[in-house]
Amino acid sequence: MDTEMLYELKDKILMFLQKMKGKNGFYRYSLSGDLYDENIHWGLGNSIFALRLYYMINSLENKDLNDIYNVVISYQRPNGYIYDDYLHRKTLSMGKILSSIKNLRLRNLFREKEKRAETRQSFSSLFMIRKKPPIPFYDFPKSEASIEKYLSTLNWNKPWDAGSHFSILIFFLFNMKRFYPRYFDYDANELINYALGWINEIQNDDGSWYIGNTTSNQKINGAMKILTGLNVTSEPINNPEKLIDLSLRTINDSQACDNFNIVYVLYNCSKQINFAYRQDEIERFFEDRLRLYQKYYFKDIGGFSFHPNKSNESYYGAKITKGLCEPDIHGTMLFTWGISLISEVLGINKEIGLKPFIP
Repeated sequence: MDTEMLYELKDKILMFLQKMKGKNGFYRYSLSGDLYDENIHWGLGNSIFALRLYYMINSLENKDLNDIYNVVISYQRPNGYIYDDYLHRKTLSMGKILSSIKNLRLRNLFREKEKRAETRQSFSSLFMIRKKPPIPFYDFPKSEASIEKYLSTLNWNKPWDAGSHFSILIFFLFNMKRFYPRYFDYDANELINYALGWINEIQNDDGSWYIGNTTSNQKINGAMKILTGLNVTSEPINNPEKLIDLSLRTINDSQACDNFNIVYVLYNCSKQINFAYRQDEIERFFEDRLRLYQKYYFKDIGGFSFHPNKSNESYYGAKITKGLCEPDIHGTMLFTWGISLISEVLGINKEIGLKPFIP
């Protein structure tokens, strides 16, 4: 992206959000290619992405904030889960049902992992604006034995998925006790330290967390998820230099998530050591990353697409758009977040005026 566009980005993102806005806190996922409209109760993720964008460009109006808050809590269940049931039902097929029953994987059938991930995303976004859902979330391990079982049953050969659920665990252990203290009596520090000790046992010589053989992209994407968990409690990163080395020799740029994950890893590792290791290379990497972002940017509309010149088609496995050549709110949130981190490293964050957040 050229320098001029960086300085216009706040105004462009606000313009994009106005184009995406529906009624009462609803936001479209893509500019014109959504398969569903606001008359159906769907779009939880869309509204959360909008909230994060408003936060990053420091443009939270009370009405927008309250409308989005009401949308998010409209998805909350009596057990505290917050998820888009319409989209989850769209992923079911007879083949998946029969396979889950045959293999006794009923939690897969009911999309437990995806629902936890959406719940965490919803809680963290509301905490970001100093609001909280009316019902706490209960369904997470609250003893050392249950944490051991939870972490050991994750597939650490696919650390992007496994790391995500480590992060979810840390998030809820820390924040449920913090925001809903009268509902929980576990020792948060003790259990978080136990989980951190478990994860440190599987950290490899390259700085990333996995078991067995996996790809470099999985290592980077998994590390990003682990770091989001460490950031919840401001836990330091072990061997940040190793993760910097891994990141700088890895190509991770196929779509918005990959592009963001490697930026997040480099930013957090470099910041922890006061930008004192391979800093010139990191800055060149980030400058190249900004140029790469041009493939995803729609200057006249003001948003980014998830894929180069193409909006994302699926969200949590459900097909939701036609995949047109246009921006979407998911890609826009991720690229804006990445630019907010890059601009800090390059020393232009005050001029651009973007504010990153901790997920």
